[in-house]
Amino acid sequence: MKEEVRASRAASRKRKRLFRSLTAFVLIASLVGVIALAALMDSKKKETALPQSDDIATEMVGAESEDEPAVEEETEDVVYIEAPYTKVYADDRVTVVYEADLGDRYERLETVSGFVKLQLNERMTGWVTEDRVTTATTSQSDEDIKSAWQQVLPTASESALDLLGKDRESIRTTLGAPKAVQRDQVNEYHFYDGYFLMMRDGRVKAIDWDRQTVATPDATASSEQPSGSWYEGETVQLKLFPYSGIMRVRLEQK
Repeated sequence: MKEEVRASRAASRKRKRLFRSLTAFVLIASLVGVIALAALMDSKKKETALPQSDDIATEMVGAESEDEPAVEEETEDVVYIEAPYTKVYADDRVTVVYEADLGDRYERLETVSGFVKLQLNERMTGWVTEDRVTTATTSQSDEDIKSAWQQVLPTASESALDLLGKDRESIRTTLGAPKAVQRDQVNEYHFYDGYFLMMRDGRVKAIDWDRQTVATPDATASSEQPSGSWYEGETVQLKLFPYSGIMRVRLEQK
């Protein structure tokens, strides 16, 4: 009888251990299943983070959009002096500060009550009457201008063209110190043997040969008057100023 009781108790304990083991296994399996399910759902979320569409546009870094408006470059409003010895006035429009030559080219800043405000150099502005300027001019090639210059000044060296646009230091290195220097409100004039350099804002703006024989080139003048004529090129101008049976020849960079 005792042996049967012991056997029954042993069987009961065995069933309890089996039940606990089975319960633990089920719990572990459930936990693993939950973790796997969570990982699967997270993976699906990542796969669907972007909209499922064929119309997705990719924008490259630094690429310009076709819809952006093009930036227009500002152009200067340029006028030409239409008459020699044109008086340039200060802001009071009474005091004369400078005399501009025929064909001089300046940026127009504004027009007020019959006066035009000009940018004379980097630092200075001035006013001229509106009837002394023009925007219309005939132009020809620089080669034509050079040919016309050589016709009226056959002794001049073509290397003189290389001086246009040079700064003061380069000129001193090439030509040495000038014999004299004069200044007005707008320009400096550096005198050498046979010619002088007109410098504006520290660079050679024009070369003048004074006391030359009066001559007329085979070219069409942009403006021709008894006191002077002006020939407009692409990047240079030729100006002739006769006086007292001789003339001054100017080759000027625009």
